[in-house]
Amino acid sequence: MLSDLRYALRQLVKSPGFTTMAVLSLALGLGVNATMFSFVRSMVLQPLIRNRRERLVSLYTAGRGANRDFRFFSYPEFQAIRASRNVFSDVAAIGFSTCVVGRSGNLKHTLVGLVSENYFAILHVQPIEGRFFSTDEARAGAEDPVAVATYALWQRLGHPEHFIGSQIQINSRPYTVIGITPPGGDGLSSVGPDVWLPIGMARLIWGDSNTTVDFLNARTYRFSLIGCFQAGVSFENAHDRLATIDRRLNAPPIGIINDPRELVLAPPPRLSLHASKPQNEGFLVPFALIAMVLAATVLIVASLNLANLLLARGVSRKKEIAIRLALGASRWRIVRQLLSESVLLALAGGLIGMLLSYASQVYLHRLIATDFAAAQFDLDVHHTTDIGDIAAIIVLCFASAIMFGLGPALRISRVNLVDDLKRQPEQPSEGGRWNRFFSPRHRLMMMQIALSLMLLFSAGLFVRSSRKAINFDPGFEKTGELVVNIDYVDPNLTSVAIARREQATLDCAVDLPGIASAALASAVPFNFDNDFRRVFSAEADTAALNADDKTIHAAPSAAFTAVSLGYFKTLEIPLIKGRDFTEAESTIAGGHKVAIIDERLAQALFGGKNPIGQHITTNAADANSNRPDRGIEIVGIVRSPHETAFEAAAPYRIYCPLGQRPSSNIYLQIRVSDPSTMPEVLNRLRRELASLDSDNPVLLAQPLADFIDKNVDLLMVHIAGMVFGVSGAIALLLAVIGVYGVKAHAVVRRTREIGIRIALGAEPADIFALIIKQGILQTLVGVSVGIVLAVIMGRLLAKMLYHVNPLDPVALAVAAIILMCTVIFACYMPARRATKVDPAVTLRVE
Repeated sequence: MLSDLRYALRQLVKSPGFTTMAVLSLALGLGVNATMFSFVRSMVLQPLIRNRRERLVSLYTAGRGANRDFRFFSYPEFQAIRASRNVFSDVAAIGFSTCVVGRSGNLKHTLVGLVSENYFAILHVQPIEGRFFSTDEARAGAEDPVAVATYALWQRLGHPEHFIGSQIQINSRPYTVIGITPPGGDGLSSVGPDVWLPIGMARLIWGDSNTTVDFLNARTYRFSLIGCFQAGVSFENAHDRLATIDRRLNAPPIGIINDPRELVLAPPPRLSLHASKPQNEGFLVPFALIAMVLAATVLIVASLNLANLLLARGVSRKKEIAIRLALGASRWRIVRQLLSESVLLALAGGLIGMLLSYASQVYLHRLIATDFAAAQFDLDVHHTTDIGDIAAIIVLCFASAIMFGLGPALRISRVNLVDDLKRQPEQPSEGGRWNRFFSPRHRLMMMQIALSLMLLFSAGLFVRSSRKAINFDPGFEKTGELVVNIDYVDPNLTSVAIARREQATLDCAVDLPGIASAALASAVPFNFDNDFRRVFSAEADTAALNADDKTIHAAPSAAFTAVSLGYFKTLEIPLIKGRDFTEAESTIAGGHKVAIIDERLAQALFGGKNPIGQHITTNAADANSNRPDRGIEIVGIVRSPHETAFEAAAPYRIYCPLGQRPSSNIYLQIRVSDPSTMPEVLNRLRRELASLDSDNPVLLAQPLADFIDKNVDLLMVHIAGMVFGVSGAIALLLAVIGVYGVKAHAVVRRTREIGIRIALGAEPADIFALIIKQGILQTLVGVSVGIVLAVIMGRLLAKMLYHVNPLDPVALAVAAIILMCTVIFACYMPARRATKVDPAVTLRVE
């Protein structure tokens, strides 16, 4: 075997052009597959929780009625479940909130997690520095200002030395850092908070400067739960043991008798942050399947390319192989020798492919980290290469070696000793035009063209989907709009003082030259942290007076925003019916309660009735229904803004006057008179806000269009378009290389024939047409088969596209035209070379 490898290495070194082309083609195919495999393995096959995952389970509470409503848990429910030991060895609680986190000059409105002291222990996570929370720190009401920072927060703050024991600010309060989580090992999912706090801080974190949340109340549902099964308990037999816990949860004072509920178990989520119901992550499987299929197709195209090159090279070695067989070598010996060359090519391509994969994953990691830097959560995209990735690339190397090497080896080793010993190396053995047209090499080339068209079409669908997502109409005018986020969360400020500061900030903005209008709002379009409320019409409110009534779960949930006067004018959201808020409604607390809703919510609540003058009740969407807000009069209907790249997920909207619903976290919306002056206006605004109040906690100041472009939905669509676009480009490059190699070799083999034709009077144009005509016809055959494959692939991709027809004729036509043009150009160069054959030199060889 070693002698075969040494001989194979000498043969490859003697053909540097062939070896280079073969290795680079394989490196591209294997690199794409290694990158896709690493992604699918980390996000689907091997989730973030890698220790004891088979014993971990997410807990949900569901109503037993027809609505099957899901909600979060209360703290007393958590305690009751944790105390029961017949199913779980331990249960941890997790809650979330958005806070201002960081240090002076580096503050960010981001996600904060509140956990029980056993949370990290259940996940088997160890801090890279410091420690995690103690039982006393997580005790209800302890309110010890300690925090565990994530690795991402430590990075954002510049990896400061002596970080453990130092202080960070959370909502203007100092917290002592006691530990740092490892990268990729601090949570249940790919997205998570920047910092973790003990559950004992919940009262302060979930409240504000004027209100607090009694999380000990049995009707305050704020927690998600994760448990670890007892030894011997599994998903299959756990349900039989849940009845005891269900009875305890349904009994007063924890449960409500006429609202019976039951526990539901599900595997821990992979991507979702947290939820009030089990996550349907079914989209992960088809996405991973499509990604791997497209990557495998790229490898198949590369393998077809290599098979063609080996067939072409093998024809020129027919005489050598015939001599070896005549001297006594067995056919198996020849096949083994040829496969040794294929293995060496595959290993070299695999090595370079792994380097390309590593570089591409590092690039993607940096791109995602940069694009998601403004997001209000930590996106865990830390790149790692382990033995699994290396094993996968080795398996792919040997699989590809068999795929592209075995067929040519078997064909080349099947020889006719008499004919092959007589034939010149370049003399063709095929007889007849159709045999040449559909020779094995040309059949492989046409299949390569077909698969490349399928990949190009798939890439085109994702690219068009990406462009449509970026250029979609959000339902308001984002051009010429600035957004500034200021958070006045400060335990020393009263609501009156905060309102006074916010009004001063608004007056300052309105008075600046170059600003057409300005307004304040408690939320910004495309924001991660929306405040959702259940909304009832007056008729439905009677049936939803009690927290335990199932009607509450059927009510629509709307994203709530408190706005100042002029908000709709500033964002240019059209008022369809009714009126805007008055100045008194926008600035004076108390008084008559009014609201403006979007047209989709109006249709959901009132159908064909006129909603103006109707009254509604709002409630917290997480079922904290003990404080309903009744008697709110609808005074206006506005166009429904999308506020998400995907319309199916666009929330209903309800707007209330800021004076009636004050908020310490405020967004200043500004419309400039001339969009070209936005940078100048933004710099002037920063200076004015600093002079107005040097302690103004400005967390964000940028054009609204830039903020929207960093939306998670849009970023994911853009990244998908980029990844699949690169895959299509690689397939196109491989197709061009393959076609050029086949046609160039065909010209070399037909050199004698071409020389005779020229000697008998054929013109260069005739020779050119002879070669190029065959290439064009073969390209048309490959494109025809490719169209069928593209239609099949389009139907498979239908649910993953944004506003793009899966059989989009534009994408199909563009893909076919690009492929045909590049392939014909690849045929053109060998055809042009054929016209320069010197018949005297060719015939003299004979």
